Amino acid sequence: MIPAFQRPRGYTLIEVLIAMVILVALFPALSTLVTGSRKAQVSGYRMEQASAYGRMVIDSLSILPSPMWTTGSSTQNIAGVVYTASWTKPVGAAPWTFPVTVTWLQAARVHQIKLQAVLQ
Repeated sequence: MIPAFQRPRGYTLIEVLIAMVILVALFPALSTLVTGSRKAQVSGYRMEQASAYGRMVIDSLSILPSPMWTTGSSTQNIAGVVYTASWTKPVGAAPWTFPVTVTWLQAARVHQIKLQAVLQ
């Protein structure tokens, strides 16, 4: 007969059942966490794309001489998402604050960011 301290030991049925109950209880919370993390990642990516597009519009307008500036808008499709940039011609004397708003549709909701540039 093998002494008790040398016998091979495995998991009992009770230990396995308790571990499964814990996993089943935690699975919905973990899946919600993963889903929320993915949505935040996509949202951040879209905002980054919108910001880059808005900066591109500001850079394009800054190249033009100030008499050629007009109020307007521009649309760009980036990775299947349509971003619309709109801007308002600044008034008064230099330096001018040039506001640019970029909007896009995500999850059936309109999102927007506002950028401002100071142009000479």
